[in-house]
Amino acid sequence: MTLLRPLLLAGLFLATLTGCSTLISESGETPIELGERFAVVPFVNLSETPQAGDRAASIAVAILRAKGAPRVELYLPEDANPLMYESQARQEEALMMAEAKGADLIVTGTVEEWRYKAGFDSEPAVGVTLIVRRAGSNDIVWSGTAASTGWGRESLGTVGRDVLEDLTNAMPLIRSLD
Repeated sequence: MTLLRPLLLAGLFLATLTGCSTLISESGETPIELGERFAVVPFVNLSETPQAGDRAASIAVAILRAKGAPRVELYLPEDANPLMYESQARQEEALMMAEAKGADLIVTGTVEEWRYKAGFDSEPAVGVTLIVRRAGSNDIVWSGTAASTGWGRESLGTVGRDVLEDLTNAMPLIRSLD
């Protein structure tokens, strides 16, 4: 009993250090080759934070490039009202631009939460769904959703990056053979 108490306390301490996070991933039948042409389009923003979808898309581009994808392009068409929460028309325009430029894979998603929680510490909270589709056929190659909260002194961008990194780590990415 005396050994169990310190182990339990250590486990609880480690759990609180990592914050609270969740990841659900669904794999398609084929792996995703890093050598393919990726097009990242604006994510649908369902959060109350303006431009959260564009922020998440920008972070996703940087992470994919860091993982070894040399041909990743971000498509963010002009926005008539940047304070709008969500614009399906912008996403459709970006999809048409990406397909016209010969993208192999379209990376899109949804931002469900991108905010600082109300309360004493104002912890950052992020929830994102990521979807990779085959251009032209629109078949889903991979999808996943993740959410996390951080600590009061963490930035929203840091927690957003961590969530998107968790999602890309769950993708079945492989290096091209050529």
